[in-house]
Amino acid sequence: MTRSPESACFQGRGALITGAASGMGLATAQTLALAGADLVLADLNTDALNWEADKIMDLGPGRVLAVPTDVSSQEQVEALGRKTRDFLESVDYLAASAGILRRGEFTGIAPEEWAQVVAVNLTGAYLCCREVVPAMLEQGRGSIVLVSSMAGRSTSVWGGAHYTASKHGVIGLARHLARELGPRGIRVNAFCPGGTLTPLVVNATTEEDRRAQAARRPLRKWATAEEQARGIKFLLSDQAANITGAALDSNCGALMV
Repeated sequence: MTRSPESACFQGRGALITGAASGMGLATAQTLALAGADLVLADLNTDALNWEADKIMDLGPGRVLAVPTDVSSQEQVEALGRKTRDFLESVDYLAASAGILRRGEFTGIAPEEWAQVVAVNLTGAYLCCREVVPAMLEQGRGSIVLVSSMAGRSTSVWGGAHYTASKHGVIGLARHLARELGPRGIRVNAFCPGGTLTPLVVNATTEEDRRAQAARRPLRKWATAEEQARGIKFLLSDQAANITGAALDSNCGALMV
């Protein structure tokens, strides 16, 4: 089997992936490992991260480093940045997929919970970009994908106002960085998945909820994390060389209904 141009560009290059212990982050790590990338994987769940990293090492020729990290902590993300730059020969890609979802009516959202959701979903993306962008500027190249949500393009079906607001912010961050960093060879895009069967979503919904939502979508289905990872990989890859500042929808048509 010959490698596609999309896969070939990852061979021997370095990627940082957050939220890598489960869901889309894990699927993205597996996909890039198969394409030959060297990986630094970050997640708050230390046990799951180390377990998955050991398995990912067997998928491709690249090296893998697991770094337990709370992306809402500036100190921990700065440490992650140092380890990433030390481990990777070049920092070519960032897939920032770490996130949390909280439900609830607006009047029931405590300021502490609002701050937590924004800290993980939006500030975490900012902090990770802050660590990789200087290296990418020095190299004169880089590709960043910030994982937003269909909520960032509309409103959330499952999450509260804090989730929706944070995901809108991720798109704004991606677009601003795309404009600012594009002249220096760095592409930045947002990826906006709709209903995806990740542990985060499964834990926040019932089977009845999921069946009802699928029935309303033009494609009558939920996406899998592996399918969404292929979209993230595309945006990172050289196949998307002319795409920056985009918010790519992948939601089985749900945004139309």
